[in-house]
Amino acid sequence: MESTLKTSPLKSGYWSAFANWFQQTGQPLIARWWIWVVLIISISYLTYQFNQTSLEDQLIEYVTKAEKRDLELAKEGGRRASSSYRTGAFAGRIVRSFADNSGVWMAFIVLLFAVIRIQYEYIFRKLFESDNLGRVIYVFFMVSVWLILGASLPAVIGKAGTRQNFHWTFVNGFMLLTIVYSLIAAWTNARRRQLVLIQQRTQAELDALKAQVNPHFLFNSLNNIYGTAILEDSPRTAESIQQLSGIVRYVMEESRLQTTNIQRELRFIDDFVELQRIRLPNQANIDIATRIDWDEKPAQIVPLLLNPLIENAFKYGISIQHPCFVHIHLQVKDGILQLTTENSVLPRTGLERGTGIGLANVRQRLALAYPDRHSLQVDENQRVFRVALTINLY
Repeated sequence: MESTLKTSPLKSGYWSAFANWFQQTGQPLIARWWIWVVLIISISYLTYQFNQTSLEDQLIEYVTKAEKRDLELAKEGGRRASSSYRTGAFAGRIVRSFADNSGVWMAFIVLLFAVIRIQYEYIFRKLFESDNLGRVIYVFFMVSVWLILGASLPAVIGKAGTRQNFHWTFVNGFMLLTIVYSLIAAWTNARRRQLVLIQQRTQAELDALKAQVNPHFLFNSLNNIYGTAILEDSPRTAESIQQLSGIVRYVMEESRLQTTNIQRELRFIDDFVELQRIRLPNQANIDIATRIDWDEKPAQIVPLLLNPLIENAFKYGISIQHPCFVHIHLQVKDGILQLTTENSVLPRTGLERGTGIGLANVRQRLALAYPDRHSLQVDENQRVFRVALTINLY
C-alpha cells in the first residue's frame, strides 16, 4: 500500500508569506530592537524585586552578619577577620544569594550585558572607532561616567554598603568589563571585515582570470580595429574603440588591487562617460551633463566602486523615444568624495526594471571598505532617481 503526503496549498501560502515577512521585516526589526527590549524587561523586573526588599536593606543584612562574625572571631581569638576571610565570606554570600535569588541575579547580569552592548554600539563605535578626536572624547566620557557612578551609587546602596566600598567595587568592575568587551568586539568586527574583503578580492581575481582568457589578444584586436577605423576615415568609431580599450585595460588591471590612485579612477569614469556620449545619438530629447572636480590632492579609493552608480544612471535614465536626462557631479576635495547622480525615471516593462543587485553590491562594498566613513542616500519620485554618495577617503 502506498501513501502520499499532501500539503495544503493554503497553509503553504501562509507559511511562505510569513517567511518572506520575517526575512524582510521581522528579522531586521528584531536585530535592531532586541537589546532595548531586554534592557527594559530587566530594569522592570529588578525594580519590582527591589520594591519588595530594597538593595540597601539586603546590604545592611549582609554587613550586619559580617560584623557579627568579626566580633565573634575577636572574642575567640582576640583578632578581627583577615581580608582573605572577608573575601571568601563575600564570595560565599554571593553564591548563596545567587541560589536563593537566581531570578534577580540573572536579570542583573542581563541588564549589565545590555548596557555594555548599547554602550559599544552607540558610543564606542561612534567615537572611539572614528578618529583621534573621537577617542579623546570617548576617554573623557568614560572617566565622567566613572566619577558620576562612584558619586551616585552610595545613595542607592546606603551607608552600610558604602563603608565596605561596594560602590567602587561595582563601578570599577563595570568599567573594566565595558572597556574589555568593547575592545574585543571591535577587534572581532575588524577581523571579520578583513576576512570578507580578502574573500571578495580573491573571488574578484578568479572572476577576472576567467574573463581575461587572453587579454593581449583582446588589446591587439582592439588596436587592429582602431587602425582599420582610422584608415577608413571613421573618427567616431576610432574614438569609441580607443575609449573602450582604455576602459577594458583599467578594469582588468585595477580589479586585482585593493585600492587605486584617485586620479586613475577619475580618468576611468571620464572615459566611461565619454563612451556613453559617443554611443548615444545627438538628439534634442537626450540631456547629458557631467562635471568632475578634483583638488589634485593625492588619495586612494577602492577601484570600480563608483562605476555601478554611473552605469545605472545611463542604463535606466536614457531613452531614444522619450525626453530624458543624466546629470553627474563628482567632486574630490580635501579627501572627501561627493558623487551625485540624477537620471530621469522612464516607463518600463517588468523585464526592463532593475533588480537592485548593483546598488546592493555598492552598499556592501562601502560597508566593508569604509565603515562609518560614508553615507549613501537614494531618493526617487515620479520624475527623478537621485543617488548621493559621500566618502571620507582618508
